[in-house]
Amino acid sequence: MVSPLLSRPLATSLVDRVPRPTGGEPGVVLKVFNAIGESLSVVAVKESDIEPLRADEVLTVRSLAATG
Repeated sequence: MVSPLLSRPLATSLVDRVPRPTGGEPGVVLKVFNAIGESLSVVAVKESDIEPLRADEVLTVRSLAATG
């Protein structure tokens, strides 16, 4: 199950690439940041699950706190 934190685009930094010894899809380790650049988490995902930011995209801010 994918964490709700990872279900939307995030600002991340590549920490490491992780090859699969059995020939499977390689993975990556990413550091996830909040809006002011503080580290929130370090996650490992499949390389195909990430996309680079594009020049025509606008970053948005959302709260991680539960509402309601």
